[in-house]
Amino acid sequence: MKMKIGIAILIVGLLAACLKLKNDDPLIPDNHGSLEFRFILPDYKVPKGGIHRISLGFALSLDSLYRGVYFQKVNVSDYQQNYTLYFLPKEYYYNAVITCSCGGDSCLNGGFPGGKFSMTNTFDKFEIEVQKTTIIETKFQ
Repeated sequence: MKMKIGIAILIVGLLAACLKLKNDDPLIPDNHGSLEFRFILPDYKVPKGGIHRISLGFALSLDSLYRGVYFQKVNVSDYQQNYTLYFLPKEYYYNAVITCSCGGDSCLNGGFPGGKFSMTNTFDKFEIEVQKTTIIETKFQ
């Protein structure tokens, strides 16, 4: 019985140590660059909290972007505007998507294309350079 309790305490200790390591800032290799992605919501004339960030994905080619084959997707939030990611130096493509959830015709009348629960996106190409930060600010039409 004491041995089982000792093993359980050891496992919990190891898990806690692993979780602590994952929460530390990552060590970025010298051969990487960073991307600061500013996911800015447009100023539609809809009630506050009606526009939502729903997707941010990165692809290696325009063809992959079109087919929705992303090598990395970000878990976006309505409460976070800026995202920092680290990539190897190369050209990449991004796709950012928003939606409107206001009731009735508020989305359509407020200027959001397609109306309630429709989506609009923006995409573009960007380049990462070694030890440099690339900044992208979204521009939705």
